[in-house]
Amino acid sequence: MKRDTIFIEKKIHELIQINKLSIDEWTQELTKLKQGENSYKRPVEEIIKSVQLDISIYQKENMIATYTAGYPIEKFKEEYLTFVDSLVPVWHSNSGYDAMLWALSIGILLEVDETTFDKLVDLVRKDDPEDYLIDYLIQSHHPEWTIRINYNFPRPYCFTRKIIEEENSEKAVSLLKEYLTKKRYQGCRDEGWYDLHKRNIDNYYGYWSFESGALCKIKGLDYKQLEGLPYFPYDLVVEGGIYR
Repeated sequence: MKRDTIFIEKKIHELIQINKLSIDEWTQELTKLKQGENSYKRPVEEIIKSVQLDISIYQKENMIATYTAGYPIEKFKEEYLTFVDSLVPVWHSNSGYDAMLWALSIGILLEVDETTFDKLVDLVRKDDPEDYLIDYLIQSHHPEWTIRINYNFPRPYCFTRKIIEEENSEKAVSLLKEYLTKKRYQGCRDEGWYDLHKRNIDNYYGYWSFESGALCKIKGLDYKQLEGLPYFPYDLVVEGGIYR
């Protein structure tokens, strides 16, 4: 299944393979560091954190790239579970907002087990970013979770509050369409991945709005009205829970 009209098939498969090699190399380096082998001039603890962060970044890109390139959702879920584990030792809200937003959203779409989902919840609880959208996603699994009004990135994510609080399902779908077509991508122009396909197609892995899929699922909206809209992970909304 071709889920994206932007990527070049040869390029994205090359990116996946290159990232896998990098992950393997850094994983081997991490093992050596944990065994006390340190050829760097910096403290070993600092190097370990840096290597773990690199692995998590490569894993995030590969996870999204497998979805973009049309891999089966079962394979995408494998990459997702590895990504969640890669976040555990390194995640901080000041530099990893997108990573957490996508991880929670995909977890909801795949209907992952509570143990996996709660790895993410524990990270949020520890770092406490006080973000309305992240709080809302967590509350879908933990009803006692308090939703705060802050937004770490008001543009574009504050618009999601309109979708979340709209009780009329047709109006909520209309707002979600507006978010996907006019707000979300345009509001991410300060992100490093914005317009990556224009700057370096070799490193393009996808622009998916996984949070849109999660909102659609949590609110029980008519996903059929959103089929074909840019950035909406349609088949993940439809089929994700089958592979839990």
